[in-house]
Amino acid sequence: MKAFRLLATSLVAALSIWLGSCSNKSQNSDSIVGIWKEYRADTNDDYGLSSWKFNSDGSGLFIVKGITNTQKVSFTWEITNSSTVTVNLNGEESTLELSNGLLIENSALGSVVFKKQ
Repeated sequence: MKAFRLLATSLVAALSIWLGSCSNKSQNSDSIVGIWKEYRADTNDDYGLSSWKFNSDGSGLFIVKGITNTQKVSFTWEITNSSTVTVNLNGEESTLELSNGLLIENSALGSVVFKKQ
């Protein structure tokens, strides 16, 4: 009887941990889903303005507005931990950081900050 009780307790604990991790992923996924627009101090400067559109199915669009056209590139994404989003854009992986309600893209040229719309 003690062995059965121990087994049952272990199964309940494992199930609770598994369900908890699933709900955390869904909460994190929900926090990224939507449109994130590049933040600029000069609101009149919209040349080359970019945005990320994250869909709930793990797909998305990276959008850059030019003077005469808008470029859209499809990508896939996943949240790899509570503050990192891994994006696969044209076969190249990069990471974006979630910090204090902002999405930050770090590159060799500097950081670009995005705000959720």
